[in-house]
Amino acid sequence: MSAPTSAPISAPTSTASPIAQASARLRSAWHAISPREQRLVSLAGGVLGIAAVVGLFDWSQAEHARLERSLPRAEAQLEQVQEAATEIARLRTVTPPARPTGPALLEAVQASAKARGLALVAQAGGEGIQIKGQADFDALMGWLATLQKDQGLRVRRMEIQPQGEQAGIDALLVGPDGA
Repeated sequence: MSAPTSAPISAPTSTASPIAQASARLRSAWHAISPREQRLVSLAGGVLGIAAVVGLFDWSQAEHARLERSLPRAEAQLEQVQEAATEIARLRTVTPPARPTGPALLEAVQASAKARGLALVAQAGGEGIQIKGQADFDALMGWLATLQKDQGLRVRRMEIQPQGEQAGIDALLVGPDGA
């Protein structure tokens, strides 16, 4: 390396912006190095620039390939969401079937228990429908879930006692309005 051949480095003025100050320092440092060093620095900068362009190109190709692989999955998900949105819109326009009330509801509960083979007695009471009897626990829980889904009946109170292979039940079912 040779000694600097250009003007001495001067301190930038304090009124200039930081970018202008940095630019001035770089210009002074550039002029302070020999032409041979300037060519080497330029060549190194060119190599770094080419490496950056090649790296960016490689990254963009990898991203393109990744997106091509994930596009079919995203399109399938979009189709499912659109189908679900269509189904939701359709279901919002459908009025739910009228649920029976009073004696018709009691008959529906009794018929449902009989259809499932449950030996239960359903009686209308002041607070709701009283259920008593014996049944398989799993079948009983499935039946109560179906009543809730189909008739809107909820269990307000329930006592279950094991009786051999069966479960003894004493329950009170109420409608959505609580009675």
